[in-house]
Amino acid sequence: MIFVEQKTIINLPDQLFSRYCKETFGLNRGVYNTIDEWFYKNSAESIEVRRKKILDFLLFYVSSLKNVEECKIKFGKGNLINLLAEYMNTAV
Repeated sequence: MIFVEQKTIINLPDQLFSRYCKETFGLNRGVYNTIDEWFYKNSAESIEVRRKKILDFLLFYVSSLKNVEECKIKFGKGNLINLLAEYMNTAV
């Protein structure tokens, strides 16, 4: 399901979008909410823009993993915010 067109994914209802993130990346709802809120507070007020950034961030992170086939994400305690900031610095 990772190859579904991004425009289709970002327009899903909230529950389906978060389920997509869980099924594709292993992202639990709490981590999803943290990422969503972080992008909201960092200049992505539009839900469409935030969701695109969420997907881009998850793909950015997954691409940095040694074993991309196993793209179930684990950030580690306190590491999520650092990774989000790193993503924003490289995405500019």
